[in-house]
Amino acid sequence: MPITQLAHGTFEPEDIAILQEMFDQLCALRGITRESPEATTAAESLMARYKSGLRGDELLQTLASK
Repeated sequence: MPITQLAHGTFEPEDIAILQEMFDQLCALRGITRESPEATTAAESLMARYKSGLRGDELLQTLASK
């Protein structure tokens, strides 16, 4: 699932590109498919934490450990 389906115009295009890349990495780390319910939950968590100010490795590590 492209992250844009969940972002609903909340982010700028550059943010979407960053989030999509991180989402793909997160799915690979967790061994989940992009279309799974787990991926939807992961995408929502990713966007929430991104909005709160987490970026880069810190953001990915926070989510990968769940």
